[in-house]
Amino acid sequence: RATSREAFEVAGRLRKVQQIGLYVIKVVKGDVILSIEGSQLLDGRIVKNLIELSDEEAEEWMKAAPIPCPEKIKSRYVVARCGNLYLGSGRVSRDGRIYPQVAKWRRIPEE
Repeated sequence: RATSREAFEVAGRLRKVQQIGLYVIKVVKGDVILSIEGSQLLDGRIVKNLIELSDEEAEEWMKAAPIPCPEKIKSRYVVARCGNLYLGSGRVSRDGRIYPQVAKWRRIPEE
């Protein structure tokens, strides 16, 4: 989580504060998984494992629906982008699909 020094100090003085800051990144078995905000904060610095999505694919991504992998990717995780909008990380499976890591509360509901 990312936070400012001031927010951290204030939270230290308050009671019953369990979490502060912005969820940005998670590291699992050496793999980096960026949240939507984390990928947006690193705008322009992400050069590897970055895929470009069309508007339709981006909508499917935000529904957490698997999308076909546009190219051969060796990494287990990729970051998706639609234009200038970063959409977070997705897991690349063996079957050639990418499974978006979008929290349930952020997903676009299925119709």
